[in-house]
Amino acid sequence: MNDYLVNINGKIVKGAEARISVFDRGFLYGDSVYEGTRTFLKKPFRLHQHIDRLFMSAEKISLIPTYSKEQIEHEVHRLIEASSSSDLSIRIVLTRGENSDLGLDPALSGPNNLVIYAKEIKPNPKEWLTEGVSMVFFQKKIEAHGSLPKTGNYQENILAHKDAHEKAAFDAFMINTEGFVTEGTTSNAWIIKNQTIFTPPLTDGVLEGLTRKTLLEMASKKLLGMPLIETSLTKNDFLMADECFITSTTRNIVPVTRIEGKHIKTGKPGPHTLDLLKRYLDFVR
Repeated sequence: MNDYLVNINGKIVKGAEARISVFDRGFLYGDSVYEGTRTFLKKPFRLHQHIDRLFMSAEKISLIPTYSKEQIEHEVHRLIEASSSSDLSIRIVLTRGENSDLGLDPALSGPNNLVIYAKEIKPNPKEWLTEGVSMVFFQKKIEAHGSLPKTGNYQENILAHKDAHEKAAFDAFMINTEGFVTEGTTSNAWIIKNQTIFTPPLTDGVLEGLTRKTLLEMASKKLLGMPLIETSLTKNDFLMADECFITSTTRNIVPVTRIEGKHIKTGKPGPHTLDLLKRYLDFVR
């Protein structure tokens, strides 16, 4: 844990020294929202947009922030400056606060607790670019539509990730109750077919990832080298794709070469995916 620096309500400590009350609602009920971003050479990636999304998630669960956006941004920058690393993984957690007892009523809680984590981010393993990663499918039981909030209640994602690891896969693509692929447990999902990029729409119950949003922005500027379409996608669409990949802020673009043990085309990272990764890194850096 000492490879982490943690900012708790403005106090920066090493990870092993970080403490929060056992009566905090984030611990008791997962009653919190969070964001994950990164830095490139000490510069945070789209921090304003991540904090805006943090507040949108808070609104969706009726969590009233007692910190302003400017205060949160200031504390993130303080933590970045306190770190000796230039490329960092950053997680921002805002809980509803500490409860006066074990009741569910949000009125029992005090002001928010703001917890920000920072850790040096390592480059992706080289084999991700030469061999790709494997995925499985996981059927969701909870019905969800529209853009999802990022909350501390991650139980279904945890079960999906656990199932994938038990099957010796990297991660899982989650399937909504209508039979459409939504996303990975901590990533957005994409395929390439006939030189066109496809990704599930937010209305299928998808988190609006910032890397996802960046690729959509690049597509609008014709910087991807091919069109991009948001549309509902089935398991078969993924299994019959020419190429497949996942995206997240900390991992950028990762080729997926096997799903449920089946090779996607050649079973190697596709040329379009590798080209997209280069275009994306050039754009964000």
